[in-house]
Amino acid sequence: MSDMAGIAGNAVSAYQQALTTVSNNIANVATDGYSRQDISLSALPVTPAGSVFLGSGVAVDRILRQYNAFVESNVRNSGSDLASQEPMVNYANRVVDIMGGQTMGLNSALDQFFSSARLLSSDASSTVLRSNYIRDAQGVADRFGQLSSQLDLVQGETQNLLESAVGQINTLTGQLALVNGQLTKQRTEQAQPPDLLDQRDLLLKQLSAFARVNTAFSVNGTVTVSLGATISKDVVVNGNTAIRIAANNNSASPEKVALVLDPYGTPSSLTGITSGSLAGLTTFREQVLGSSRNTLDFLARVFVNETNVVQQQGIDGYGQVGQALFKVDPAGNSAGSVRVAFDDPLRVAAAAQFRVITAANNTSTTSASVSYSAAPGTTANAGPALLADALVNNPHPSAARAVKVSGSLPLTGVTTVANGLQDVSIFLNDLQPGQQLQVFTRDGRHVMGQSIASDATLQGGLLKADNGFAVGASYSASYLNASGSAGYKGMNVFYGAQANVQLQPVYNSKDQISGSKAFPALLQGGRMASSNSGLGPNALVLNGIALGALSDPAAGTTLQANAVASWINAKTAQTGVTATASNEIRVKPSDFKFGMPLVINGISIDTASVTRVEGLANVINSTVGISVKASSTVDGELILTNLNGAEGQDISIAATNVAGSSSINALGLSSGIYRGQLSLTQALKDGNGNDVRTPIQVGFGTSGTPSDLAKLGLRAAAYINGAVKEDLLVFVTGAGLASVSAGYAGQAVDAKQSLRSQPMKVEFTSATRYKITDINTGTLVAERDFDPLKLDPAISYQGLQLSLSSPARAGDVFTLDGNQGGIGNNDNIRAMAALESRAVVGNKTLTNSYIDQVNEIGNIARQASISKAALTVVHDQAVKARDGISGVSLDKEAADLIRYQQAYQAAAKVLQVASQLFDSVLQVH
Repeated sequence: MSDMAGIAGNAVSAYQQALTTVSNNIANVATDGYSRQDISLSALPVTPAGSVFLGSGVAVDRILRQYNAFVESNVRNSGSDLASQEPMVNYANRVVDIMGGQTMGLNSALDQFFSSARLLSSDASSTVLRSNYIRDAQGVADRFGQLSSQLDLVQGETQNLLESAVGQINTLTGQLALVNGQLTKQRTEQAQPPDLLDQRDLLLKQLSAFARVNTAFSVNGTVTVSLGATISKDVVVNGNTAIRIAANNNSASPEKVALVLDPYGTPSSLTGITSGSLAGLTTFREQVLGSSRNTLDFLARVFVNETNVVQQQGIDGYGQVGQALFKVDPAGNSAGSVRVAFDDPLRVAAAAQFRVITAANNTSTTSASVSYSAAPGTTANAGPALLADALVNNPHPSAARAVKVSGSLPLTGVTTVANGLQDVSIFLNDLQPGQQLQVFTRDGRHVMGQSIASDATLQGGLLKADNGFAVGASYSASYLNASGSAGYKGMNVFYGAQANVQLQPVYNSKDQISGSKAFPALLQGGRMASSNSGLGPNALVLNGIALGALSDPAAGTTLQANAVASWINAKTAQTGVTATASNEIRVKPSDFKFGMPLVINGISIDTASVTRVEGLANVINSTVGISVKASSTVDGELILTNLNGAEGQDISIAATNVAGSSSINALGLSSGIYRGQLSLTQALKDGNGNDVRTPIQVGFGTSGTPSDLAKLGLRAAAYINGAVKEDLLVFVTGAGLASVSAGYAGQAVDAKQSLRSQPMKVEFTSATRYKITDINTGTLVAERDFDPLKLDPAISYQGLQLSLSSPARAGDVFTLDGNQGGIGNNDNIRAMAALESRAVVGNKTLTNSYIDQVNEIGNIARQASISKAALTVVHDQAVKARDGISGVSLDKEAADLIRYQQAYQAAAKVLQVASQLFDSVLQVH
């Protein structure tokens, strides 16, 4: 009976614990993270009783925690994926509401602005309509600012959420490390308190809501947690150590956040977070918020730029070129900084900078409109490099650029002289016979050089768009080398060799310029070229006077400078120019080679005992028959010149009389013949005492060439005295090597404004040909063919586009001018209104581009909603699977409660029976 009582007592105790476990399950039915617990009962060992074995009862083995690691992992991962969609759904929809709303969207403000522009175009002189236009422009600026502010609010909210998420992650990882510390007290997971393991798994689930976690469990249940792609990457919990993370903002792109692991230790980038609310926030900020802000800023810049371009192409109510309508901070938040630049209604540039006037007596009904659309890199600006880029601003031959002209097509582009430059001189140096400088307009007007009218091949190879010429350009020599009123647009030009009167400023006692002092013009030539022939009667012209023929030198000799001077001076009475010949050789102290031989003009000089420059000069001067005199300077230089009466004669220097010898001579100079030089001067007053301040000009006659000038030691150049009136193209023609140098002043002017100051007339000489004439000067600037069958016929000239409604007829005239007063013209405000339908963002209008951005964000939001719905199903299934294992079912617990209660009662009854039997035994004794 004691066995019976023991068995019953153990059973009562076991079922009491079973009822306690069921009661605990029922009590925690709503506890988050609680895992259902089951009691595990096992039979006690049997004992022998004679020939049989009797059981000894029941004992509680352990309390089992219902848990499946795979199911728990699925719950965490599906929860992370679901949480990642929440920020995208909520905030993307909010951005759509902001940018796509009727009251907040940009479209309504743009529509109102362009509608106001169209209304103003109906009465461009109305101050009221101009004021309304500025008000609606401010409305667009305000709308950009409002949208930017709303995006700022979203950015601020998501930034706070992101920082809060990072803080909670750090809190949870810290708690997990503490739990790990508690778990280390037991050797196995089975020995761990179930509630401690529940706490561990609950912390992991809460952590997975912010970021997907990788886990590795040890034998005793401690967990290692990483936020990276693998368990060994980006570890945030390792044993009882938690590693913090931090969020660093990008100042250049505030929407971008860099997550950093261990910011106060050894920082490293945390890049493996792909799901969870933290990933959702960062994805939203970068893909939606960042994209929306960038698009809004981009549209703001495009809108400001495009409207400003149109505004600045027009004329305001004061007759001035329009100033920018909007201003924006280029370095900051573009959309948030858009402002209207002025509030004066008359500053609205409603009129175009150009206008076209149709002649009243035109026989056709053709109407015309004009626009300007030149842009860098177009054909209108092609051709040789600009002067500042092609040549150094230094006319000396030492600064020249080499030019090679091939024989197949003997022309090479040198430079483009920009409109507005002043006093341009382009020199042709070291030229070959037959080479020429050639200066053209972009429409083929030959300004300076030698005519190519009879060379169709050269014209065909020259007048091409690649060379900078306008499409359809034709050759004309009408203004070739003509200057002043007879020249192209009245420009003062000259081709040849030129020297101007020099003016030196005079200062008063206050150091102010009070006047100027004139110095005679001086044309200083270089050493003459070696030539055994003179010049023809029509070769050169000096100050408009033909110089006549220059006789050939005597047989076996070359042309001497003194002979040329005499030839020029024969015309002094007509030209007013006096020529002098000279030949000067200067030897620097460092060049002397004392003790070496020396031969001057074929006569040997005794230099054996010479050691000083003074001695060398004395030896030279004492030598008879060399026609050269020597002198020394205080600086130790030696100067060799001709004797009186032989000025300008050649001087030969050598070391020996043997022809071709290259031995070093005592002067250290290269052996050879040093040619004489010419100097041409012109007095400031003529023979009658009248002021003469005209330049010295040596030009070409009918047969003259630049190589004829080179014979005289003069350089051929293209001179533009004063301002350049339009772009000019400079070429070198004639095969061979040459070099070009240049000097110039001033700066290029704005081509558009230059055109505005030059009204022109387009006249159709026939139905298939027209000419363009500069009205100010009467210059015929272009003659071209016209195709009347072409769809939308138009005429282009230096960026101006003259569009015709239909082909014109012979005699039709259209006048283009700069619309200086801006009166009675609404072309520019019409262009502003037309901007609404222009493709300025790729192939889209501003409105369509904005709508596309809103639609794209809406698509992202819808996709996120779809993903959220799908992931909700997946997560619910994972939770259901976990609840089937670890969740508390009240029905099951009620059944267990009844079952264990009945077992408890039965065990108690057995105990009662055992007690009664024991009492009966006691009564027997």
